[in-house]
Amino acid sequence: MTGTRPAADRPRPTARTRRPSWLVAFDERPEASLDLICFPFAGASAPAFRPWLPLLPRSIALHAVQLPGRQDRMAEPAMGGHQEIVEALAEALATRDSTRPYAFFGHSMGALLSFELTRELRRRAAPAPVLLAVSGWPGPSGLPTHVPISTLPDDRFLAEVASLGGMPDEILAEPDLIDVLLPALRADFGVCERYRYQPDEPLDVPLIVFGSTQDPMSSMEGLSGWRTESTRPVRVRQYPGGHFYLLEHATAVVGAVVDEIRALPADGTAPGTAS
Repeated sequence: MTGTRPAADRPRPTARTRRPSWLVAFDERPEASLDLICFPFAGASAPAFRPWLPLLPRSIALHAVQLPGRQDRMAEPAMGGHQEIVEALAEALATRDSTRPYAFFGHSMGALLSFELTRELRRRAAPAPVLLAVSGWPGPSGLPTHVPISTLPDDRFLAEVASLGGMPDEILAEPDLIDVLLPALRADFGVCERYRYQPDEPLDVPLIVFGSTQDPMSSMEGLSGWRTESTRPVRVRQYPGGHFYLLEHATAVVGAVVDEIRALPADGTAPGTAS
């Protein structure tokens, strides 16, 4: 998921800015009519979504966010606040090569970032995503205050991450990989810990919410909290499993996202700015 990849197999930048880029693509798909931009969970990098590529129709091009402090951006310090991240992402979207409409999908911390980026686009009167899909994160207005763990000693921090289901077990079992990921993982948990919801008008964007039956972050009550964040239809789906249910249910989740995209207006345009 986050290990070294052969050069020919690494995702390609899609923004006009020089490498390293905020947005990477796994297949250019010039025939595509829409870009699906995915936002990874804490500590993860863009290739976490590479397995989705064969699950998508050729009409949808797969892109993912690459945050500082990982892979080709390892030399950059990880960012510690969501607003700093979403402002940089808004700039990256404004300068990307593609003119196609786009949809967002974010899991866990990625759900938070995709939501706040959609709000930031509204503030800038920029094009909205045609669909916002969030996963593994409760409605932000009712988000409980996180008990800070990001500054704990390494062993205690990793134990807390493991107890929260904050990283897949296969990554936590690799000490060398953890050493590489630890700075970004701490920074990402810090982003979530410091986040404070600011009330604002609901978004004018269709919203689909995913979660799982055994994840404390995905209780039906918590997921239903997203219903107040959009004036458009909000659909909630739960799958069996824990916080990383989407690894096991990728086909079903991707299929649900594709179905929502296909149900959008035929011209594929966004509903205006994210107002």
